[in-house]
Amino acid sequence: MPSVIPIHPDAQVVPLSRFNLHDLESTRLMLRGSSCVDWVRLNFDDDEVIESFLRVNEYDLTQRIDRVRLKRLHQKATTYLETHLKYRVPEVVKQAPDIRALFRFASQLKGRRAYRFFACMTLKVMHIIHHVEARELLSKLPISDVEVSVLVRAKIERAVRGLLEREFPIVDFLGSQKRPNSVYSKLLAKKGTQAAQILDKLRFRIVVERLEDLPSLLLALSRELIPFCYVVPGQTHNSLVDLHRLLLRAGNVKSYSNSEQFQLNELPVTDLVSDQRNEFSGPNYRILNLVVEVPLRIDQFMTQHAELFEQLGPVVFGVVEFQLVDKVTAHKNEAGDNRHALYKARQRQRVKKRLEAGRRRGEQQASQLSFVADDGSDITAPLSPSSLRPRTGD
Repeated sequence: MPSVIPIHPDAQVVPLSRFNLHDLESTRLMLRGSSCVDWVRLNFDDDEVIESFLRVNEYDLTQRIDRVRLKRLHQKATTYLETHLKYRVPEVVKQAPDIRALFRFASQLKGRRAYRFFACMTLKVMHIIHHVEARELLSKLPISDVEVSVLVRAKIERAVRGLLEREFPIVDFLGSQKRPNSVYSKLLAKKGTQAAQILDKLRFRIVVERLEDLPSLLLALSRELIPFCYVVPGQTHNSLVDLHRLLLRAGNVKSYSNSEQFQLNELPVTDLVSDQRNEFSGPNYRILNLVVEVPLRIDQFMTQHAELFEQLGPVVFGVVEFQLVDKVTAHKNEAGDNRHALYKARQRQRVKKRLEAGRRRGEQQASQLSFVADDGSDITAPLSPSSLRPRTGD
């Protein structure tokens, strides 16, 4: 009997050849750092999978307080759609008996298209409201960033221990907290110099046996730890996993071609995302790097704040960076120009260049001689036509 009880009903390693449409679309969202708000439908097969998705979001439908919370989010979402955006939400969607009905409507292939359309819209708005209220809750509770980091770290380590118990091909797992000097250097090296923009203070590195194991690991993480909808959009760097090529190799092109949202958005075939590449990394450095918001249930902090629990729910989020790589690539990333020591050296060089910018400009200005033209206008060296004479004191 495993010490860590899995959340998803299919807790084993799922090879790419067995990925269904929902598995594929959630994995591609994580690989591309895109947003589920742009999706046109869901692909949940049954209530058991829906309930497991809610559990990874820290909601348990067996608990009355959670059912009440989700119902309140549902009501807020439909009110927003009708009063602010002026939609007319169908009664069957607005009066859905529970959250599972919305997921079923949003996933249906047949039936009234309007039900699917408005169920998707309602779930998207619920997603945003939940996230906003979780942020507000965290700002009002007497809990520090350090305490949140400790709780998030414990949750991640517990989930990875469960994967190892089920013999996932993980060969290395390492968590770290960015040290103060590293935070200072990162802020000084980049134009964005706000501490709130540092999204990798808490980070975890997972190394798997083979490149082909990375999609299976991503799927497992989304089922047990990281809801795919809480990958931070635009913060993914994927120079490693081309899912299209791996699916071709695994013989599972059918799922890929049936992806309605990716056909609709006309996204490129490749899943490689290079626009977020770290400028200080070596030229051949390859990694799957994503920033996620891990949901965290904090009932233990709510005993003295029942009114906040009722208004904003019991869930907050901790921001975490995950670095995922296969064993062969990890070895290459530590060789030649890719070495971490050279990364740090390039970063320090940029920091010093920015800090010394004023000094260099001052020295350059001091080295220029000032001249006055015959007409009295100031012109600085190196222009020195014969009509110019040196400035003299007045």
